[in-house]
Formats: sequence, C-alpha cells, structure tokens
Amino acid sequence: MKVILYIGHHKVGSTALQVFLTRNWARLARLGILYPSTDHRGYAHNMRQLLERPPLKVLPAHIREPHNALAYRMIADVSRREIPSQFGDLPSSRDMLERMQHQVAALMPHTVILCAEAFANFGEVSPELISQLCDSFSGADFTLYCALRRPDDYLASWHGQRIKVGELVPPLRNGGLRQYLRTIHFNYRTVVEPWVQRVPQAQVLLRNYKDVVTAGGSVEDFTACCQLSLPEDLIPPGRSNPSLPLAAFALMERANTELAPLPRHNLSLFLQAHAPALSPVANRDVEVFGAAQRAELLEAFRPHEAYLAGQTGQPQFFADLEEIARPRPVPDQDAARQLLDAIDPESIPHPIPRAFIRALKGSFSPCLQT
Repeated sequence: MKVILYIGHHKVGSTALQVFLTRNWARLARLGILYPSTDHRGYAHNMRQLLERPPLKVLPAHIREPHNALAYRMIADVSRREIPSQFGDLPSSRDMLERMQHQVAALMPHTVILCAEAFANFGEVSPELISQLCDSFSGADFTLYCALRRPDDYLASWHGQRIKVGELVPPLRNGGLRQYLRTIHFNYRTVVEPWVQRVPQAQVLLRNYKDVVTAGGSVEDFTACCQLSLPEDLIPPGRSNPSLPLAAFALMERANTELAPLPRHNLSLFLQAHAPALSPVANRDVEVFGAAQRAELLEAFRPHEAYLAGQTGQPQFFADLEEIARPRPVPDQDAARQLLDAIDPESIPHPIPRAFIRALKGSFSPCLQT
C-alpha cells in the first residue's frame, strides 16, 4: 500500500486539494484511493456521497480537512497550542488514528492520501508526532509531498490570512518580519528535515509553488507528481480560501482593533470579494516589508535555500531568490488609501462595517500610520 502525505506548506493551494479530495471521496474510493475521515461527521458525508445525495454547498472544516483536525489534535496533545475553533470538539488522536486504520482494513485501498498543511508544524512542535502518524501505516511505501513558496510572497500571504480571520498581529512594516523568523513560516528546513529524517525510505517531492501554478494548480500538480491516474470527470474544487488583497491589509488591521468580531468578519468578507477589482494597485505592486526588511529577509533565508537546493539536487530551489530584495513600487498604506478612496460605503451590506469605512475615509492618513 502507498501512503501519500501532503505535509504543507500553508497558502500553497492545500484547501483546493482538500476540497477536491472530499468532493470526490466516493469516486476515489472505488478507484482504490482512500482519503480517510477521522470522525463521525466525515463518515456521514461519505455515506451521503455513496447514496448520491445532493452535495453540500459549503464543506465544514472538519469534513473538508480531516487530517488538519488530526494534526491539530496531535499537536495539542504534546504542547500548549490550542485546536483552531473551526474544528470544534474532536475525538482523541488515538481514536482518530484507529478510525483511519479501520477504514484501510475495510476498504483495502492501494493508495491512502493524508493531506494537512498543519503537518508542517510537526517538526517544530515534536518530531515524534511524525513517527506516531507513520507507525499507524506500518509496512506502507511513503511519499512526502511539500509545496513551498518564495518566502516574501509566502509571508505576505500568510500574514494576510491571519489578518483576514481577525487576528491582532503586528503589521509587517517597521520590524514586523521578526515575528516569523524563528517559525516554520520562514524556516523551511524545520518543515522538511524532520520528515526526511523520520521517514528515511520515503520518496520526497519538494515543489516550488511557482511550478505548482504553472502545472495548473495544487490538484493538477499533486496528482501528476504522485502519479495518480484519475478520470477526467471528477468534480473540480472551484475557488477555495480566497486571500485578502495586500492593499486591504492596513484597512483590516484597523478593523481588527476597532470592530467587534462579527462586523470585522463581515468587512473581511466584503474586502475578499470586492477589493481585488476595486483596488487601483495590483498585488504585485504593493510593498508590505520595506527595503531594509527585504534585504534582511534575503540574507536570513540563504541557509534554508541551500538546504532545499541540496535536497532536490538543484543549483537553486528558488531560481528567482534575489527578487526578494527588490521593493515593490507602492507602500502598503498608500495602496490602502487608494483602495479606501475606491470603496463606496453604500455598497457594503452591513451597517457597522459601512459606518466604519465611511469614518475611515475621513481619518486614514498613511503618513501617520506606524
């Protein structure tokens, strides 16, 4: 039996892949490919597919991402990190692992896919979690798939994810880079190396996110690299986990400090849906770090780049690494001011975010922001 472990990273299309695997669970199972569930909610959804009931319009996280649920449960077992609220009450990690084993025994697949960007945390939290997970599939042939994004692009995207969901985090400008330098969000070696060491016989597929995009996206790249032979009529994932445009960062930073959770959530949804078209400044032109931090980022990342290149046998893993040091033309707060000017408050359906944007138009001054 082959076990394919998607071990991350974050913000590289994992949600689209998880949606694809969930939507096509029954078809894949009939082909001998198992995307195992970890609790009763997942089993009920699988039964729904087998009975050919209409698909759910929205997939809850615990159904769409069963292995993120497992990963966060395992992490919580050995650390003080809390399980993200979207997963709700979870069984014990022992129960979740045993339930996957029961599905393997009952369905006898030739391939099992575990897909969780949260697996990227295992090496940082406790490498023993890697052994605990893989020991549940004793005798299997393992493949490790990991997609990695150039760190400046990745950190901007990950930081935006945190702002999008309402976290109160220091802005990236003016020293904000340092909150990430000792984490898996910058130290990619910490993501990869413990898996390579703990699963030494595994086939290791390290993918540059730029190549993933060129291949057509996370689903296309994953299935091709892992040599999965799939029919062409499977349900595509559609758009998953939309990002907050960089021009909206400064606006949501203010909202996260000044609005209650529900109004700021509503504003975030509005900006995700409409800001990309409204913003006069494209993402590629918005600068969130500043020249000094970009230079720091490049030099600090060089050892991690060398490790990745050595693992893949390439001269460079990120061929465009030096681009990290090149500042973009429009500072993020200037881009935010231009976006703010382009927003018609009356187009915002909820009254509190509408009033917030209306007031912000009269008070937001980039030169006064820190």
